[in-house]
Amino acid sequence: MKSSVLSSNPNARNAHAPLDRRDAERAPIHYRATYTGGEGARLVTTVGSLRDLSKTGCKILGTRLPAMGSILTITLDLEDGQSPLMLTNATVSWITGSIFAVKFPKLSDDERKRVQAVILKHVTFSPSMDHRTAFHIAL
Repeated sequence: MKSSVLSSNPNARNAHAPLDRRDAERAPIHYRATYTGGEGARLVTTVGSLRDLSKTGCKILGTRLPAMGSILTITLDLEDGQSPLMLTNATVSWITGSIFAVKFPKLSDDERKRVQAVILKHVTFSPSMDHRTAFHIAL
């Protein structure tokens, strides 16, 4: 029986591990985040904790959860020496337990560069031997 290249090379398995196909790298981050959204006829601002960040969105741990599909204003304290980043028209894309995700609106070039700099500062490689991240950065 012929031996394949994959079975004879122990490192080949890692080289062919499936990629995480997200459009943007997510970095685990634990910074302060506030979010404001409508609750009936009033606006409610809640303090939460940023759990991860990408150039297309983020996850927030919150005490008051917005509704799925809600449009929020997100303020992220990125601890990068600049004032907090405020993004309007972020859309809630999923909710699980006390964590929800938002998809950012189209970022300006300066906002995108700032978010990418924070991500690069915090990005980690997967400890799993069977996982590689598809890292997409456009400068």
